[in-house]
Amino acid sequence: MKVNFFLPALLFLGITITSCRVEPDEPIIVGPEPEPRVNYLGRDSITTGDYRGIGIRASADEAFEVLEAHREKKTVAYISAVNNYFADVTDLKNRLQFFDWMVLDEKFDTPNGVQLQLAAGKVTGIRLNQGTMLTQWPEAGEAADAIQVGDALGVLYQKLVTLSVQDAYAHKFQRVVLGSKYDYAQYDSKKAELPWIFIYDTQSQGISEQVQVYFKDKKVDYIIVNRFQQY
Repeated sequence: MKVNFFLPALLFLGITITSCRVEPDEPIIVGPEPEPRVNYLGRDSITTGDYRGIGIRASADEAFEVLEAHREKKTVAYISAVNNYFADVTDLKNRLQFFDWMVLDEKFDTPNGVQLQLAAGKVTGIRLNQGTMLTQWPEAGEAADAIQVGDALGVLYQKLVTLSVQDAYAHKFQRVVLGSKYDYAQYDSKKAELPWIFIYDTQSQGISEQVQVYFKDKKVDYIIVNRFQQY
């Protein structure tokens, strides 16, 4: 039986589940299918200890690594962007390896916003939003300081930190978006304290857990777990 979960805009209000199970002896039903029934099992608020390896007071980097391990085991499903926001460029240090592209831009899209393609541990392409292909950015910058095609991710990170504090380029770090096949990370300083939200599948008795990991000062502050079961 395959179960899909959809969280509404206000994730605290509930969850809708649809099932693809078909019994061969069931009568044919004309009209809308009845909605599956979902039993809300309750909520836990975790302020000490840990939740499935994510420790209270653990750093954001440590929590991120635990979630990556769960994802590889296919025990979690990320929902949309997961509200996985970073407080500043330095928070990207240990995450670049997980993503395929990066956009540097102002609060709103501009024609000269910068798109960086990432693959195999390095920068493989640079282009502006308007479509112009570049070999380095900033175009007029010194080669040693500018981001270049071929830069390893460690070099890219150092250049991002340096450029982000320079008056001439700081405006291009008002909004930093990371994207990948997992599609779950975006930087927005105003939303840095929003929780990371995901679904953990216990793979037993049809129970799933909607998990909200809250941060304070870049450390896990507390975790809310809502449990649901289809019946």
